[in-house]
Amino acid sequence: MKRYTLEEANQLLPILSKEFDSLHNLQREFDLWYESFQQVEPHLNADEKAEWEKRIQYMELEAEIFISNILSHGVWFEDAFSSTLHFPAILNGEKGIFKWHPEEPLITVYQSTEEKITPLNLVN
Repeated sequence: MKRYTLEEANQLLPILSKEFDSLHNLQREFDLWYESFQQVEPHLNADEKAEWEKRIQYMELEAEIFISNILSHGVWFEDAFSSTLHFPAILNGEKGIFKWHPEEPLITVYQSTEEKITPLNLVN
């Protein structure tokens, strides 16, 4: 497993931010599209409904690709409901993780594998 230095991890943020932006844009598109679908669904025949459902499947595939692109860098999501990413890290020769949320310009949190409880804030 690759362990990132703080500099390496921060250099990766523009790439990850771009994937997050694409994912969030897709989510907004899906929300609008699904709202439209709910309004017209009662009036659709089976073939028309199948076309709308194909679009759902296509959007799901797009989302999976964006998520896969993010994970391909060896990072992982904090949990299923969070966009906070964890980076395997090395800081001052010690193994741990960096934590980053897409709304942050840089990584600001490091947690040693020894600490488990109290993360170290890298920026005041």
